[in-house]
Amino acid sequence: MFNLFLENFVLIFVAIDPISLLPIFASFTQGLNQEDLRTLCFRSGLTAFMVLLIFWLFGSQILQLMGISINSFRIVGGMFLMVISYQMVFEQRQERRRETAEKALDDEALASLATFPLAIPLIAGPGAITIVMLLSEESGGSIDSHLVGFSPIFIIVLLTVLSLWVSGKIAEKLPTSVLGVLQRTLGLLLGALAIEFVIQGVRQTFSI
Repeated sequence: MFNLFLENFVLIFVAIDPISLLPIFASFTQGLNQEDLRTLCFRSGLTAFMVLLIFWLFGSQILQLMGISINSFRIVGGMFLMVISYQMVFEQRQERRRETAEKALDDEALASLATFPLAIPLIAGPGAITIVMLLSEESGGSIDSHLVGFSPIFIIVLLTVLSLWVSGKIAEKLPTSVLGVLQRTLGLLLGALAIEFVIQGVRQTFSI
């Protein structure tokens, strides 16, 4: 059970990547009073958590309705995660997230920001949703395994909300070079795990 918890924790942490989100979160929280900041953190965290919970509980049913096997989803999901890994290693993902944030700052009010782009796609993005669906299938059918498997998601969302809360102060003190090293390391780890998803999907599809 501990191995399941640890593996899921690493995967979700890499997918959401709250560390590299710090400077982006700072652009939203700068100049907000404590009440607005508290509202923004609560709404974005709750929305992201509910989105991930829905895909954890009903992701496989959604695939069945669309006639997609879990092995096919493993393959395409792994390929998709490899693209995200490439973007993280070469710092393209950070730039894309920053552009999304800047657009929202121009067009959306505080209440809307909690949903887009903070909750979706910065926290509960495509990579996180993909991993949640795959991990839900891997957790088996028992309630205990699902609770242990899903608990890292809850913890990471809380850590991300905390990252949003303190982003303004930390982003000012944390060197850009440190953020870059952390992002590249997490990207390499995500790439290796993504390849494992593809290999597993191919093996089960073709009974290798």
